[in-house]
Amino acid sequence: MTVDIADRPELAPELRLVPHAFRRTFGRPAEGVWYAPGVLNLLGGAVKVHAKWGAIVAGDLRDDGVLELVSVNRPAERAVLPSEDVPAWARGVRARGGATLMCSVDLPHGSGLSASEALDAAVGLALGEIDRTDPEPLDLPGQRLLVVDTRIRREEPQEHRPHTPGTNDLGAELTAYHRAQNPDPEQDAVVEAALEAGARGASLLIDPPGRPAVALVDADLVPAVKKAITKAVEVPPRYLTIVPGPFKAAALR
Repeated sequence: MTVDIADRPELAPELRLVPHAFRRTFGRPAEGVWYAPGVLNLLGGAVKVHAKWGAIVAGDLRDDGVLELVSVNRPAERAVLPSEDVPAWARGVRARGGATLMCSVDLPHGSGLSASEALDAAVGLALGEIDRTDPEPLDLPGQRLLVVDTRIRREEPQEHRPHTPGTNDLGAELTAYHRAQNPDPEQDAVVEAALEAGARGASLLIDPPGRPAVALVDADLVPAVKKAITKAVEVPPRYLTIVPGPFKAAALR
């Protein structure tokens, strides 16, 4: 007897929630569940770090080449690919096969962890694209990456300006990368406040439509850096603290 993934108590609640939503919406059990972590793109993507927050999809394949996506949080905004009329939450997903999938993303677009990249990777896993390169874990003992979602969202594009790293000091390179980019008032305020509070380095993150930032901080200084940033900006940010290390995509059937 096969047990529906949504009814397997040994699985983490979030891994049961998405197939449960799929069954409730489509009236049949999901064939599988796939997870891909969010990606923190440092230095314009030259350094990638996985976070524990990411994207989960559950569903089944179809043979008509249509990719149908439904969001747990926005069930009325269905995406059918290929199409030019795609809701904002699904715009980062490439059409390259047929499936019906229920999707859940831990973080909003623009928060700094490339939610669209995580969702696209999870969909790719569901479609059998298992050739996924995992980032190298960073050796940063006693340090944390503090991701700052300024909650600012702008329609204007924000482009990466090339920067060639000159040292192996990630903190220094983050700050140098920031100085090479086009200025943004909220991101600049976060970076300067973090540096003044003792961060080893800080930089904007390019994750449109948001204007997030990141700081490399000694673990014991994280509270002080967060306090300084909150004081320096008008809108209280959301913070995510990442302990650098490997997080891998996974498939469950």
